[in-house]
Amino acid sequence: MTTFTIDIPDNNTEEVIAQLKKLGVTIRQSSLTKLDKLTKEDYEKHFSHRAEATKNKVLKYL
Repeated sequence: MTTFTIDIPDNNTEEVIAQLKKLGVTIRQSSLTKLDKLTKEDYEKHFSHRAEATKNKVLKYL
């Protein structure tokens, strides 16, 4: 699953959420105080996974 964080203008929130739900997107609202920490953890997971995948690709050729 891929996670995106988006900002939606207040006057379009209901319309945008309805359109995303029609497309099958799971919507989760996060508090702004936890958003920076969540993003940092997501980046750490992403880059550790990429480093492991790259290491395995390189080891295959050694």
